[in-house]
Amino acid sequence: MKKVVLIASIIFIAFGCEDTDYPFIFPERYFPAYPESFWVYSNGTTVKVDPGYHKHIYYKETGSTAQSDYAYVPRINNQYVYKYSITQNNTLIPLRTLLAPNSTTAWTVDYWEGKEVLRKITQNAATVTLSLCVGEDSITVFDSVIMVVEYIGSGNEDDWLYREAYAPDVGLIRREINLSDTLQPYTEFELVRYHINN
Repeated sequence: MKKVVLIASIIFIAFGCEDTDYPFIFPERYFPAYPESFWVYSNGTTVKVDPGYHKHIYYKETGSTAQSDYAYVPRINNQYVYKYSITQNNTLIPLRTLLAPNSTTAWTVDYWEGKEVLRKITQNAATVTLSLCVGEDSITVFDSVIMVVEYIGSGNEDDWLYREAYAPDVGLIRREINLSDTLQPYTEFELVRYHINN
C-alpha cells in the first residue's frame, strides 16, 4: 500500500504541478473582476465572475495566429479577464481593452463595416452621481472615476455610441448610449448592488 501511495504521489508531483508554473494575472482597481465577485445593474443585468482562476491563452495581435503564453485569469461569461482587457476568442480582435488608465490616445477594440471601433478616456478623475443608491451603504457619489467613450472612426469621439464610468475598487457603475443625432443620450443602466471578493 505504501508503494501505491508513493507512486501516486510521484505521478501527481510530476504531472499535477505542471499547471502551477503559469503566472496568475490579477484584476486591476477599476475592473476588480476577482473570482465570485458580482455586479447588479438597474436594467436587471447581473454580471458574475466565475469561481477560481482559469488557464488561458489568447491571440497576441490582430489577424495573427501567434498566441500568448498561458496564464491563470478570472473568467466572466466565457470571456477571460486580463487586468483591463477581455478576450474575444478570435484573431480579428484577440484582446479587447476596456480601459487604458494611463493612455491619452484612442485604441482599437473592434471593426464595423470596414471602420475601426475605438475607445478613448475622456476624464481620469471625474465625480459621478448616480440616480439610485448603491448597496447597503446607499452610496450615490463616486470619486476618481474614469470616463471612457466608444465610437466609430478616428476623431469621432464627440459622436460616441457608448460612454462608461468606472469607479476605483468597484468597476463599471454606469453606461450611457448615444445612438442618434436627434435624440439626447440616455442611461442604459446604473449600478445598484455589487460584491467584490478580493
